[in-house]
Order: sequence, then structure tokens, then C-alpha cells
Amino acid sequence: MTIYPQNQTIKNVERLADLVTQPSLANAWWPGAVISEKQATAVAEQQHQKLLASLSALAAGEDGDDAAAINGVRQQMQAVHVTGRQFVDLDPDWVRVHPRANVPLQGDYSLWAGVQPATITLVGLVSSPGAKPFVAGRSADEYLDGIDKLSGADRSFAWVIYPDGKTQKAPVAYWNNRHVELTPGSILFVGFKERLLNSDFEQMNQQILHSLTHRRPD
Repeated sequence: MTIYPQNQTIKNVERLADLVTQPSLANAWWPGAVISEKQATAVAEQQHQKLLASLSALAAGEDGDDAAAINGVRQQMQAVHVTGRQFVDLDPDWVRVHPRANVPLQGDYSLWAGVQPATITLVGLVSSPGAKPFVAGRSADEYLDGIDKLSGADRSFAWVIYPDGKTQKAPVAYWNNRHVELTPGSILFVGFKERLLNSDFEQMNQQILHSLTHRRPD
């Protein structure tokens, strides 16, 4: 078992409680921690490479602003490192109190457990992707104020990917606006708008969401 970002190796970790109660993890920010398994990582990396190839093929079938926007998304996703995330609750108190949550760790695992970030990350068909300061109470649509959306972008909805891997579709247009707050470390993804008679773009959104939920913390 390897723990990042300390790059610490620990042994004799048979169950989840043995891991999350390690003294070296006393200050870990558990809502954003990620545990991954080696074989699952190989699968996630294959799926991520397939996504990058699909984006290249999609861009090749478009021209002008549409092609440029798709290639921009591909560049963003190329910088994302994925891992074989296991969707389990890592909160030590929860694991201690609920025996079913104390699952056995059979395999080759890694854990990313850093400190709470002070940013959110904007991804997708936007003019200025990247880290933005987290502001308590700010909703998805407010993070998008003043951000230009690129050709082919969905202007009615965006996706919030929370640090624990859960996702929520957030209405962000003036006609459907609903207050959906982000938490520190969240990702706000502006995807492709759905197009009649062409499901490629909706499938692409789902593939990108999959990679973002399996993103390895920085």
C-alpha cells in the first residue's frame, strides 16, 4: 500500500480501518481522498485513452470553431491522470462505526490523501479552463459568470463532479437556473450540447465524466 503525496509505503493493511486510522493520516482531508486498485487503474487508463482517441476522431469530423473547441477539450483531458478509484466511504469515523464499511483490502492499492484545496477546477468548452478560487456559497452558474463558452457548448447545464466522485447536473441558464453549490476541490464541467440525430456528443460527455470521476488528485 502506497500513500500519496507523502509517497509512504505501509504494510499489514488487511482492512480499510487499518488504513484510514494510520497516525500519518491524522490531518488528511477525507472528502477528497481517493483509494485505487492496480487492476482497476489499468482499465481506467484504457478507457481514458479511448476517450482521447474519440475526441481526436470527433474533431477530425468537424471544422473551424467546432474542431478547435473539441481539440481544446482534448488537451485538457490529456493533462488528467486517472486511476482505478474504488467508491467507498473513507471517513475513519464512519468506517469504525459501520462494520460493513470496513472492507478487506485484497490487491495492490494506493491512497491519495492530501489537504483541503482552496480552489475548484473549470473544465470543458470554456475560454479559460483551470483552477478558480473556491468561494463558499457560490453556485455553479456564478462560477460561470464572465466565462465565455466555446462553439458547441451546452449553455443550459453544467456538470459538478464533487471530490468524493459523485456528480450532479446543474441548470445554469437564466431560464432554468437552480442554486447548486460546489465544495472545495470540485470540478465544474461544461460539456457538449446534445445534437439532434447525433448521439456522439452525449456519449462524449459521459466518457469525460467517467474520466473526471476517476481523476487522480494532484
